[in-house]
Amino acid sequence: MDQPVFLLAPMDGMTRASFRSVCFDYGADGATTEMIQSLAYGRAKKRMSATFEEVLVCYDNEHNLAAQLIGSVPEMMAESARRLEALGRFDAIDINMGCPARKVVGSGNGAALLREPDKAIYVMEAVKSATALPVRLKLRLGWDDAHITAPRLIRAAQALGFQSVTLHGRTRAQRYSGEVDVHAMRSIIAQARVPVYANGGVTNAADALAFLNATGAAGVAIGRAALKQPWIFDDIARLRRGEPIPQRRAPERVALLLRLGKLACGHRPERVAMFEMRKFCGWMLPGLTGAEDVLKRLNEVVTLDGYRALLEGYLDRLVQTGDVEMHAGLTPAQTLDTV
Repeated sequence: MDQPVFLLAPMDGMTRASFRSVCFDYGADGATTEMIQSLAYGRAKKRMSATFEEVLVCYDNEHNLAAQLIGSVPEMMAESARRLEALGRFDAIDINMGCPARKVVGSGNGAALLREPDKAIYVMEAVKSATALPVRLKLRLGWDDAHITAPRLIRAAQALGFQSVTLHGRTRAQRYSGEVDVHAMRSIIAQARVPVYANGGVTNAADALAFLNATGAAGVAIGRAALKQPWIFDDIARLRRGEPIPQRRAPERVALLLRLGKLACGHRPERVAMFEMRKFCGWMLPGLTGAEDVLKRLNEVVTLDGYRALLEGYLDRLVQTGDVEMHAGLTPAQTLDTV
């Protein structure tokens, strides 16, 4: 068996080039962009909005990067695939049939296609015939327990010559709650003749390796767990080598947040990027002494210079007092808010 891969799973609004780049720094084996709306992209007659163009930005250290298409009109999915290939930026096209969001499903897209497998296969055929890039599929087990359509769609993917499939171990009815059905995933994956990557329920590196073994997958796609710990990919590599996982102390966390902030300003307005960094700081700083005060002050920061000054000053104070460790009593409990 080939070496398993550990990928950054797509998350709408989060897997922009800046965050992907940080995950690649920590050893991610691949990633997928945010959702690209095929109706908008396939019909566009002129330059898209800055917000849309941002989804198409890539950074130099990215590799094995798939552009994620969402839609249910075969012709528009095909045209979008052709346009994405022409950009020369991406290594593959990924078809989204897993997003459970109400606004997405209500438009007949994402997980809605799990209710219409015939239509889903037409979409898959259209994209595959439109591009020379490898094509991938992301989906869930099915719409609900009475409609488990993943086996059929995976068979179609392998017949069409898809490069891989990412399988989320819940139905659309479950959204992100309830247990991932590892038994069902293992059964489906055992029958597949195309690489299948398992997705759902991972909160740390040990979880990822246990999930890999339990499902028999070719790899694991990690979502929200990576938002709080982009270093999870490095942690996985260390565990696989039999090495201990290091504590991510203040200097590393602050350096990561400074890099992420600078990268974010490279593809979006500075004020918007700084607003986004409040979330990442809120995920990565708790557990350090004085983090609560920094997070409050961050609410007033709207420039990269101000952001840098605040975080560098905070780190200087921690280093001067010798208090750079994480403190269990200050760290929020880990939750299963994974994609």
